[in-house]
Amino acid sequence: EARDRSYHVVHYRIDVSFDEAKKMVMGNVTMTLVPFLPHLSTVALDAEELKIERVTLPGGRPLRYDVGPASLEVHLDKPYSFNDTVSLTVEYTATPKKGLYFVQPDSGYPDKPWQIWSQGEDMDNHFWFPCYDFPNDKATSEVIATVRSNYTVLSNGKLLSVKEDKAKGTKTFHWSESKPHSSYLIMIAVGDYAVLKDHAGSLPVEYYVYHKDSTDAWACLHQTPDMIKFFDEKIGFPYAWEKYAQVQIADFMYGGMENTSATTMADQALVYDARQRVDGIPTDLIAHELAHQWWGDVLTCKDWRHIWLNESFASYFDPLYTEYSKGRDEFDLAMYHSQLAGIHIDTTEGRKPVVSVGSYATNVYPRGAEVLHMLRFVLGDTLFWRAIHHYIAKNQFQPVETNDLKLAVEEATGQNLYWFFDEWLYKAGHPVFDVSYRWSDSARAIFLTVRQTQKRDSLTGVFRMPVDVEITTAAGSVTRRVNIMSADTTFVLPAAEKPVLVIFDKGNWLLKELKFEKSPEEWTYQAEHGPNPIDRMRALQALEARPDNERYVAVLAEASKSDPFWGVRNEGVTLMSRMRPKDEPVRDQIRAALIAATGDSKSAIRAAAAEGLDQFRGDDVTAALKSTLHDSSYSVVENGLRSLTRVDSLHVEALLDTFLTAPSYLNRV
Repeated sequence: EARDRSYHVVHYRIDVSFDEAKKMVMGNVTMTLVPFLPHLSTVALDAEELKIERVTLPGGRPLRYDVGPASLEVHLDKPYSFNDTVSLTVEYTATPKKGLYFVQPDSGYPDKPWQIWSQGEDMDNHFWFPCYDFPNDKATSEVIATVRSNYTVLSNGKLLSVKEDKAKGTKTFHWSESKPHSSYLIMIAVGDYAVLKDHAGSLPVEYYVYHKDSTDAWACLHQTPDMIKFFDEKIGFPYAWEKYAQVQIADFMYGGMENTSATTMADQALVYDARQRVDGIPTDLIAHELAHQWWGDVLTCKDWRHIWLNESFASYFDPLYTEYSKGRDEFDLAMYHSQLAGIHIDTTEGRKPVVSVGSYATNVYPRGAEVLHMLRFVLGDTLFWRAIHHYIAKNQFQPVETNDLKLAVEEATGQNLYWFFDEWLYKAGHPVFDVSYRWSDSARAIFLTVRQTQKRDSLTGVFRMPVDVEITTAAGSVTRRVNIMSADTTFVLPAAEKPVLVIFDKGNWLLKELKFEKSPEEWTYQAEHGPNPIDRMRALQALEARPDNERYVAVLAEASKSDPFWGVRNEGVTLMSRMRPKDEPVRDQIRAALIAATGDSKSAIRAAAAEGLDQFRGDDVTAALKSTLHDSSYSVVENGLRSLTRVDSLHVEALLDTFLTAPSYLNRV
């Protein structure tokens, strides 16, 4: 839970230089703070494995201090009250085990770049400078760093000056962040970089990249200004910081880190070569880290139990940018994958509330994103966006907890959603729906029975949720909203004639497992005519799961060939690849469909087809797989090679030899 605070830090001034041979930092940090107490006589700072040289007041008056295993306790010259402002300077050296990393070439990796970079989240910055290292306090900051003159330094905020000392061969970079942010978001990245300049309106946008990567980096990052513009408008709160920079760093332990105004990214996760870009560019990562500049940086979780307020928001806003840039089908597919991840984590890791100590990453990334998606469904678009605008405007530059979001929703919309927060955030699990219906000619209605069959205990109860049901007849489609309030309910919904299709949860908004009893004819109709790509995918899954699935291979094959959305074509290919029919004509049907799919316009489908062909033999299969080896996509080539080792094992060795030396991104081929 959130720490008690005896003081509030107003400003950090961090002045550092480095001894790269010793992997050492030499620093002095001046902290300006205001007491919360009427008599503050000691200031406890987080500081771990720092060698403290001295602590002084302005003017150089020394202060007494005690060094603990992870703390520095400074004894002030007199008690100060909440009307006072206290300033103290700590001089120290450190060879940090965490928080600050020295990347250097060695005999194993002679081409590795020289770099120094920090990683503060969750509470590691106190290994390289003394601070209050918990997210429930925010301060402005300055970083002044002296480095070798061939290096560039990136830090938070605005670059105030660069001063060169030619005699010493050094440069000193002075960065200043004028708006308050949590101490774990203070960063530094030092290296030999090309700085590519871009802009979003009047906002400077910068890409700190390796010189050799300049062209590829621009191809991967050029959408950043468009993303900033999109988030500005969607969130209704303009980008808050002085600039937005992204920097490549080597040996990073994550994909990216949303330091205020200066995101660090794993070098190879950020920049793809031209062939890697055939499968797509790292839009998700770039949009996710950028979204954090609002969700995580302007608003920051008060303690780590509430980290979903950082991560789930960023994990929802990156698919929202996908929807804006690539269309609704792509967005629906992304949210479907979030739902699957949220369901999967329950079975693999056990159930845990999103808001809890040590909540799983899957809970606070995809599952939490899906919770926000459901909140949007419950409120409707107009009220949801109104609530989001109010939440950030009201709490800007403050630490927040889940209840702050709940209150903002109430204040902006008048809706009391205690039940929603309770079942989806403070409790765990998800509804498992068993749905069936019958049409009554005499009543001119369908009787839709919805049962919840999930295991119930103290963590998971009966879910209360609105659901949209779409009924399609020859006359057209009608959508009706039902409110599920109990474990077993039958709804009577008007239908003048027998439906050709009934969709439960139109738009696929809910985190759920769904067993829906339908005839093969209705599933076939849904596979061909379902309005949402996820409905068509679910229909293909239902047909493949039937004991007599061989009868529906033609439906899967047709979907794999002609569905307008690649995600559905991919599902058809994947499901056929799983099947092991005994009937030879059916095997021939699948084999022909997979060979055809190796020519799809989408590389993901070509790759899936190449993988699926590994169960077949014959000259046509071998020829199709050999043709994949000339594909523009690395993933297609990889899967083609893998399948050939099974399909043509006698002759493949020489072919594999030629690909051992084929240049590829991360040597993946």
